[in-house]
Amino acid sequence: MNRSPPIPRLDVANPYPADVYISPVNLTANGRAHLGHAAGPFLRMDVLQRHLKRAGHHVRSGLTTDGFENHVLVRAARENIDPSDMAHGFHVEILDDLASLSIVFDHFDDPAHGNNLRRFTNVSKALMDALYAAGSLQFRAVRLPMDDAGSAATPKEERFCIGAWLGATCPVCGASAGSFFCEQCGHHFEPDEALKPVSKRGRIVDWADNISAHLSILGTDRLLRSWYDAAVESRFLEIGRRYVVHKGQQIRVTVPGLHGLPWSSRHFDTRQILFSYSSLLYAHSLYCGDKDAEGSGNPSPFSRDSDVFLISATGIDNTLPMLVGVAGCALGQNSFRPFDRVFFNHFLLLDGSKFSTSRGHVIWAGAIARTPNMSVDVLRVYLSEICPEDTQTNLVPSQLVDRYNALLDRISAAIDRCTACINAMPALTECSIDGTMMITLDRLYGKQCAVLSLDHLRVSRASRSVIEWVDYLEATPDLQTAYTWLMGFSVLAWPLMPRITGALWHWLGHEGHPLAACASTPSSQRSGPVPKIEGRRLATAELIAAFQETS
Repeated sequence: MNRSPPIPRLDVANPYPADVYISPVNLTANGRAHLGHAAGPFLRMDVLQRHLKRAGHHVRSGLTTDGFENHVLVRAARENIDPSDMAHGFHVEILDDLASLSIVFDHFDDPAHGNNLRRFTNVSKALMDALYAAGSLQFRAVRLPMDDAGSAATPKEERFCIGAWLGATCPVCGASAGSFFCEQCGHHFEPDEALKPVSKRGRIVDWADNISAHLSILGTDRLLRSWYDAAVESRFLEIGRRYVVHKGQQIRVTVPGLHGLPWSSRHFDTRQILFSYSSLLYAHSLYCGDKDAEGSGNPSPFSRDSDVFLISATGIDNTLPMLVGVAGCALGQNSFRPFDRVFFNHFLLLDGSKFSTSRGHVIWAGAIARTPNMSVDVLRVYLSEICPEDTQTNLVPSQLVDRYNALLDRISAAIDRCTACINAMPALTECSIDGTMMITLDRLYGKQCAVLSLDHLRVSRASRSVIEWVDYLEATPDLQTAYTWLMGFSVLAWPLMPRITGALWHWLGHEGHPLAACASTPSSQRSGPVPKIEGRRLATAELIAAFQETS
């Protein structure tokens, strides 16, 4: 199902509600979730799923953390703690970090923890067995570096200097790189293709052949066609095209290792685990789909015969893992489906430099949300506006505070004027909708739906309709104007500002979440205290604590 679910006009019930499942790329559980994560794929997908629910679609979502990724082992070794325990601890903190910004998923699991591991193992084995049965796996030896960090008793699998232990120069763009990927140009390379390889934990002393499984997609341009079907934008398509020119429609799907999900084959000469940036990455989504199926009683949305619309999102550093690793695994077998839409974003910088946990150059999502008297709703609007969709963007604390205060002042004043007018009335029995205002609201809703299109998503422009609606309100409104404005604000702003809009929606007598189809449906019942935006104006100095909070 590649056709986007339809978005009806304002006030029109959705005659063709679609089933939609959203599963962004997992977060590596070697640290908490910072604003670079939150303001990228996760806020984008939260806004998108609220927009689709507002339009009447049936939307579900799932997210995981990856406790098997090599960077987890590196940090656990550095801190001399058990990697599984550390990863689960960070999973809990990541969940809290995202939830503090009202970014929520129907399921958010640590697949490697407790009883979840059995489900994760089963879906991973089903994927690999399906790839093998379809003839999409090749078993070949690749030269891997070995370093002197261990001893004679160290298992061979742990002596390979791969993943986060490997430093190198990218063979394509010449930038400093590591692991299997270059964050500068996005290229994926094998260690023996890298320039100037070095060990980050010792000294490379030897190279040895190791047989791993590699995915190989048959059929000319199958990957490229799938990327077009998924509406992948040109900047990211080019990264994928360049890789295919260099290396073809293939990528490794296993690596030697002891900490991870194993997959056995008579072809291997060492224990092999699923590669975090291809088979394991797709397995995380399949895990989410299996968990969704358990809750709904329906087949997994990733089943080959499912008509659920599948959406994923990630940052530019995961371009090839998604375009080749995940899409390739989806195309290379006959049991599971590819995503219908894949959205990528560039990096969000902090004061001109990339967010970095190791350098302490970071703001944790939960830390900024816990700033005293911070309005999470207003913060979400600001973060949406600097979402790095077209290019990398820069979070400057002083600019954040200035924009935050301006938004808070304008939006709070408009809400307070309207709620004061309505609260002065004993009941809403004679309230009606202003038809002229509805024409403006319909236009603004249409503009917002256009920028939240599944064919060209631009969350960074979603606040424009909200601000125009705020500025539409002049002087002191009468009852009809106040009621219409609050209803319109609840519908327009809900994807960005769920707390205040949900409170207003219920105060005006409606159930559930704001629905576009009910934008002109008056209610005669007002309930509860008068809603107000939680928070007050900020000073830049108040963000210092968020900067100083460590993981």
